[in-house]
Amino acid sequence: MESGAPPTSPPTETVAQPAAPWHAIFPSPQSTPQNITPEDLATLLRENFAASGKDFLVIDVRRTDFEGACIRGAINLPAHSFYQTVSSIVTALSNIPKVIFHCNSCKPGGRGPRTAGWYADELLRQGKEDRVKNVFVLEGGMKGWISAYGDDDSLTTKLPTLAPS
Repeated sequence: MESGAPPTSPPTETVAQPAAPWHAIFPSPQSTPQNITPEDLATLLRENFAASGKDFLVIDVRRTDFEGACIRGAINLPAHSFYQTVSSIVTALSNIPKVIFHCNSCKPGGRGPRTAGWYADELLRQGKEDRVKNVFVLEGGMKGWISAYGDDDSLTTKLPTLAPS
């Protein structure tokens, strides 16, 4: 008993191609800002916290992993939308001489070094070469910071844990 249907081929397995990283659509930064150690940042915060946002600013570029804790006084500007707004960010922060970036780990090529590089590149593009030397990346990122200062409430702000929805 034959059916009138044509023979079918066996199903083919589709292998998903890995998605390009989020930053692949943007140019790689040309600048490589210097590192600042957690100890040096802690000293800066302890000695000059009142100047935070005026003489220096810490920028946390985490996005979906912005949880658990943050450096006291830091602002959150997620890396995923940073490049598109870097010109405006440099303009808005034009009166702040020292800017320190961090992500979760600040590994080479990571979000912290990448956004700090874009920021420094934009400073150069805007003719603010003298300010590039004051762009920093936090050595070890938030993981390194938490390891050293996670229990210090004067330096670290604990964030509320959101209940699963």
